[in-house]
Amino acid sequence: MPFAIPAVSSSFSLQRLLMALVAVVTAGASGLVQANVDAPTEAEARELVESTAEAVIREIREHQAEVKEDPEMLLAIVDRLLLPHVDAERMTRLVLGRYYRRATPAQRDAFTKEFQRLLVRTYAGPLSELGDQTISIVGTKPGGGEGELIVESEVSGGDFGIVPVAYRMAPVDGEWKSYDVIVDGISLVNNYRGSFAQKIQRDGIEGLIRTLREQNEG
Repeated sequence: MPFAIPAVSSSFSLQRLLMALVAVVTAGASGLVQANVDAPTEAEARELVESTAEAVIREIREHQAEVKEDPEMLLAIVDRLLLPHVDAERMTRLVLGRYYRRATPAQRDAFTKEFQRLLVRTYAGPLSELGDQTISIVGTKPGGGEGELIVESEVSGGDFGIVPVAYRMAPVDGEWKSYDVIVDGISLVNNYRGSFAQKIQRDGIEGLIRTLREQNEG
């Protein structure tokens, strides 16, 4: 049975969830800004979000035809621009919540891989329509943990209207990495955590991973 995408509030529409996925991609992409080796600055975080957002949206626009034909094309874009620059360990820990400690290192790795693929494959079709969006940084504020930062932005253009998107970022080895995104006050990580917890309670961590893998290969 396909994995059920967790229910969201009426304000957190499919389009806004799509923008959340784009936000994760854009916050994690690299190649345009190199953070200070010792301590990445707030200015670098702002510039990273803004410049890489434009780059990723352009990448999707330039490959719209390929992405529409084959979702693996979008996966390739994400693999190249996102994965090396997202704090995957922290994201996995937050999404799994209290079950993270119960998972073996192999289970954590497998879950991370399948969760990322779930996001991309679920929204590959609508994501292929992106290309006219722009991003504006509207502010920054301290994050929840020491040295963390929240970069606040607005994404606009196309049929999406103006979507407030906040990026939760943390310094890792001298550069900023993204581990969550908040759209209209709703965290992408928190939105999935409850649904995954219910699945783990029924079928265990291996059951969740197996279901995600079957969904991704279906």
